[in-house]
Amino acid sequence: MDTIRLKNMEFFGHTGCFPEEKAKGQTFVVSCEICFENIRGKVTDDLNDTCDYSVIYGRIRDIVESDRGNLIEHLAYVIAGEVLYLAHGALSVSVTVSKPECPIEGKFETMEVTVTRDRQ
Repeated sequence: MDTIRLKNMEFFGHTGCFPEEKAKGQTFVVSCEICFENIRGKVTDDLNDTCDYSVIYGRIRDIVESDRGNLIEHLAYVIAGEVLYLAHGALSVSVTVSKPECPIEGKFETMEVTVTRDRQ
């Protein structure tokens, strides 16, 4: 099993249930793990034989920055589906979306959700 990870990508977005989250926005941290049976590029050293993670990074950025939904659960689900679409040959994708600035009173590092989707 081969894995590509895009870790702790920071984007500014407006996902959230509260009006101030939609108006002011906040930082989201996204990590993505893409699992393959075998990445041919490890042998061929050819970009065509792997997934182009610059393309995946850009698409994740676009999704986070344009989303105006309520839940990070849904945001992670949408991102995972798009990554599966872009990463031809991937068996599964796990996406973690973190909200370090979540508007909850108290002391915490982050609130986060992980969604895993398998290729059907």
